[in-house]
Amino acid sequence: METDKSMPRPVLRRPDDDNDGLVALPPVPLVRQRLRSSVKDFAISQPGRRAAALAAVWIAATGCEADLAHYDPEEALRTYRLIESELRAELRISLGRAITNEPHAATRNTMISMLEHLEELEAAAVAPRPARRRRRR
Repeated sequence: METDKSMPRPVLRRPDDDNDGLVALPPVPLVRQRLRSSVKDFAISQPGRRAAALAAVWIAATGCEADLAHYDPEEALRTYRLIESELRAELRISLGRAITNEPHAATRNTMISMLEHLEELEAAAVAPRPARRRRRR
């Protein structure tokens, strides 16, 4: 099966950039509501449903509204404003609790790797850029 490389990837936009037909990152309160309800569902769901709940939490926290086949979660995390970083902190705390309560090793390992990856992305998102060198003439 061959993928069409010419197909454009959706651009992640802010809700203020409307009327252009592009994908918007949802407002912070909506993401927080999705994250909290997903975590509640996760806590009471059967093991087979936990993977789907975990995916819902991840998508809600990273602001995905686009087709997952073309979605770049790393880019979404980098484009989030600083005030929204508390959502990632909330996701980290929620994942930590879920890891503690997860009886299945494979699911627990997946959650641990997602948490580690989230921390790497956060570090990359807030890392200072190296100073540009000016050439003297």
